[in-house]
Amino acid sequence: MDKDKHIDLPIAGAVVTGVEAHPKKPHMYRVTLKLDFGTEPGLETEDNFGETAHENADADERYGDWNSEVDALIVGAQTAKRAKKADLVHSEGSAATGHESTARSLHEETVLTIHEDTLVSRRLLRGRRLTAEEVEVLRQDEQKEEAYRAALLMLERKARTTAELMMALKRKGYAAEVAEACAERLRKMKMLDDSAYAKRFTEQRAVGQRKGRMLIRQELLQRGVDRQDVEQAIGELDGDVEREAALALARKRWPSTKGNDRERQMKLMGMLLRRGFPNSLARMAAQQAAAEAGEARSDGMDEDDFYEDYDLEQ
Repeated sequence: MDKDKHIDLPIAGAVVTGVEAHPKKPHMYRVTLKLDFGTEPGLETEDNFGETAHENADADERYGDWNSEVDALIVGAQTAKRAKKADLVHSEGSAATGHESTARSLHEETVLTIHEDTLVSRRLLRGRRLTAEEVEVLRQDEQKEEAYRAALLMLERKARTTAELMMALKRKGYAAEVAEACAERLRKMKMLDDSAYAKRFTEQRAVGQRKGRMLIRQELLQRGVDRQDVEQAIGELDGDVEREAALALARKRWPSTKGNDRERQMKLMGMLLRRGFPNSLARMAAQQAAAEAGEARSDGMDEDDFYEDYDLEQ
């Protein structure tokens, strides 16, 4: 994220000196602003932007009605051959002499990259003067658009929860309010949905990684998903899917589990419990894996002994 360097003076306003299409980002435009930092402390600044409304009206009149203005904005920006350089340009006016109230103004050129919608809604015509508040709003719009594009790239690589995405944006240097605005925009576009994420995550973990509902619940909460969305996703998990996952894992691990029949079933059940499967399902899967292997004994494992060894409540 680019960080502009500014003269350490309050901004009095700015004037739009250039509007050109971004060469690499569709629907994005570079708007060049000549910032006015007012005057030295103690000198009057009332006349710096006293004619803003009049000058903006003149700029509007050059383009006629609103539709013509929009066409002029977009066509003029898109046909520009190259963006103006964003080098800092400082100039000083005449210094006050004697008892004269002439102010010494400081100027700096800066370039903001904004979306086409902002360009049109703010009516950023060349020659339009902006107040300090309007300049700050444009800076915020630029940050929000940058964060939005960064978020889209992250979501293309992998699905994320709202909490994960906001954390990633903050690590990139975006302010909390910018990250929140970006998340809200994505939620409205249905591109960020924790409820849908939780359901996909639950199914994928159960089928693809053979994990039980308790471990899946823990992982979703760690990813910042709201507990209500988590419980809904866990509640919709197909019991047969979870059962097949437990059996598949038990069958895979049984041959490599060491010990006698009772020890092997206890180890296998302990492993399934750690994978998040409920007690009854873990016990059933361990016994069935042993039975299918032809190694189970009807009295090979006593349930009370297992719970006593693992210090679990039935």
